[in-house]
Amino acid sequence: MLAAAMGSWTRPLCKCCASLPVQPQVTLELSENISVETKRWLMSRIQAEKIAGGAELMVHPGEDDEGNMLLVSASRHVLLRAAEVLGLYKLYKDGSMISFCYRDRRNFENSDNIDEFLTLAECQFIILRSLGNIKAVDEKYVPGYPTTSLYPGESIFNRLQKSKILLGFYPLHQEEMLSELEKCWYSHRKLTLQPIDSIYRYYGGSVAMYFSFLEFFTCSLAPMAIFGTTVVALSMDTVDKCILFSVFNIIWSTVIMELWKRHSFVLSYTWGTLQMNSQFEEPRMGYEGPMGTNPITLRHQPYYPAWKRKVKIWLVSVPFLCLFLAIALYGTFIFFRLEAWVKGFYSEHENCWTCVLYLPSILHALYITGLNILHKMVAEVLTEWENHRLESSFQNHLTVKVLVFRFVNCFSALFYISFYLQDLELLRKNLASLLILTQIINQFTETLVPYFYKILHPKRAGLKSCTMENAPEIDKIKLQGQKTPFPGMFDEYMELFVQFGYVSLFSCIYPLSALLIILNNITEIRTDALKLCHLFQKPFISPAANIGVWQHALLVIKITLAFAIPDIPAWVKLRIDRVEYQSLHALKHKLFEEDKGPGRETEEKEGWPGEIVRSDSADSSLHASNRQLNLL
Repeated sequence: MLAAAMGSWTRPLCKCCASLPVQPQVTLELSENISVETKRWLMSRIQAEKIAGGAELMVHPGEDDEGNMLLVSASRHVLLRAAEVLGLYKLYKDGSMISFCYRDRRNFENSDNIDEFLTLAECQFIILRSLGNIKAVDEKYVPGYPTTSLYPGESIFNRLQKSKILLGFYPLHQEEMLSELEKCWYSHRKLTLQPIDSIYRYYGGSVAMYFSFLEFFTCSLAPMAIFGTTVVALSMDTVDKCILFSVFNIIWSTVIMELWKRHSFVLSYTWGTLQMNSQFEEPRMGYEGPMGTNPITLRHQPYYPAWKRKVKIWLVSVPFLCLFLAIALYGTFIFFRLEAWVKGFYSEHENCWTCVLYLPSILHALYITGLNILHKMVAEVLTEWENHRLESSFQNHLTVKVLVFRFVNCFSALFYISFYLQDLELLRKNLASLLILTQIINQFTETLVPYFYKILHPKRAGLKSCTMENAPEIDKIKLQGQKTPFPGMFDEYMELFVQFGYVSLFSCIYPLSALLIILNNITEIRTDALKLCHLFQKPFISPAANIGVWQHALLVIKITLAFAIPDIPAWVKLRIDRVEYQSLHALKHKLFEEDKGPGRETEEKEGWPGEIVRSDSADSSLHASNRQLNLL
């Protein structure tokens, strides 16, 4: 353990925690040319009491005082007090989940064992919050950096980041816990359920919620896959297939969303995050503006007028979104022109390969994928430029931008083919190309790229080796800092959103879509777990009660589509009406022939195709026939 090896941790404020072993939790990476004066000042501010603007944390200088690394941990009592402030719900002695109270801590289960009472992710998130709450008191500037000014009440942590004095920070892996998690998560070959509770304890609520939703969504596709495979095996008529799938899709999408909401409530209650007290969020690091006083917290913080942000959104961000939407629609137009040209070329050259017919759909799928990547990069820049004060607001605006564009870009061609062209074969071909090609691209980037990365850079990938197992603890910590920062779950949720759209809207055209998505997601679970454990730095994850804005997005899209899109497409309804008309005409004709008798004269004239116009002498027979049809 690092504490035993170095023994240079600062003492905790409470004497009862002074004799306990210290486990490093968070690493701060400072600039290479950091001065000893600055490093010692920062250490003193980290361990200072909260009343003096400190964090009351324990800090270690790393290799020595002249190094550019600080290791941070927290004592048991500091963690327990922070759990009360965060409003974490914990298991009480009567078996109920209630908000933790520090004074009543003895009546909470495992409160005397901090490793059992708080998860690793919760401890590291508490340390992050504590570091962010370190405030400047009497300092006018950062010691050793006279040009880096400070004002009373400013977050020192944010100022050091903006000034590039603090280059990065990341929570540390615990090797034993990570090894146990790997064994029951993705190392075995059996298709078993994921250890969601263990994922939550190690990585936190947001990560655990994503993997739980990925598993739930994949399992919920099983009925759709079985139904689709049965339809293909029986070679059902197109009209009957569309009717059955329309009814099945409505029931399926409604049931799984309701079941997921119930399941997420159970998880969040078990984890103690369902009824967490709402907290006043601190301004995000990228938030800039002239200094002002927060009317709620009375803290001295940057202030940026809301009307300026709205001007940026409506006069710049929205036009950029419209521009990208126009580019996406123009790409769809080019696709249809290319499709018509390829069909004409194929009809004139009979010796040409049949695969040429799929070329427009393949090119269109690549165009959609590339445009999605480009738009997300632009959306991130624009959302950062809008200068949102809170991280939640930043994420919501970014999600809306990407969600609207991704929906139009991925589904516009399919809707046009369905409701205007009504070309069933073209719709099936384009959907198959989009579904299969995008999954191939995702699997390549998420499976093969990490695999080759592990081979070419075994140390940076975090692979265990004999030399690293015997290496000093500080070298292992440095190795974790060389990994890429975790990018978040944004792209993964967006991929699931598109999959939900493909299955719920167009599975009647391509019944095997659910089966293909299941196969893709089984691999997705393992590759995402591998990347999270070995390719990226361990992320700071806050407690979460659900999947956030994505659950709201899925519900809104489902309700909107339910009202905006008819259950049965117009071309399917036309075919159904035509079949019913032909059956009705045949039955009427049969009944009319049976009612003919001696002395009854009929006169048949041609009207509309298949229509029989009878003379007055046959009126009674017609009425009798109609009465029989009504009974039928």
